[in-house]
Amino acid sequence: MLPIKVTDSGVLIVRLQADLDIGRRAATTSTIDGLLSAHRSTPVVLELSDAALSPAAVSIVVRADRMCREAGTAAAVVTSCAEARRTLGTDVAAPAPDVHATVPLAVAALAATVDSVA
Repeated sequence: MLPIKVTDSGVLIVRLQADLDIGRRAATTSTIDGLLSAHRSTPVVLELSDAALSPAAVSIVVRADRMCREAGTAAAVVTSCAEARRTLGTDVAAPAPDVHATVPLAVAALAATVDSVA
C-alpha cells in the first residue's frame, strides 16, 4: 500500500519511492489507478523521495501523470532532487509532468488550476 494523505484543500498526496524497481512497477501503477478511481477528480500530487529517479520510477510517474490527464484530473510531481526535476522535465515524452520542489508549491499550483477551471 502506498502512503497517501488528503489535504484540507482536497488534494490527494501519494508518496512514492524514487528507487522503485521494475518488479514493483505494475503493482504500484495498479495501486495508483485504484486511488484515482476512488478519489475521482481530486487533484493529485505524486511526492517522490529525495533519491535520484530509477528508470522504473520515471515510468511510473509518467504513466500516473498520463492517467490523471486522461481522467481529467490535475496532477503534479514533487521532488527536492534537482536531478530528478530535470529528468522529469526534459527526459520524458511530451507532455512532461508539472514538477515542483515542495508539496506546498505543488498544492498551490493545483489549487490555482482547479480555481481557474471552476
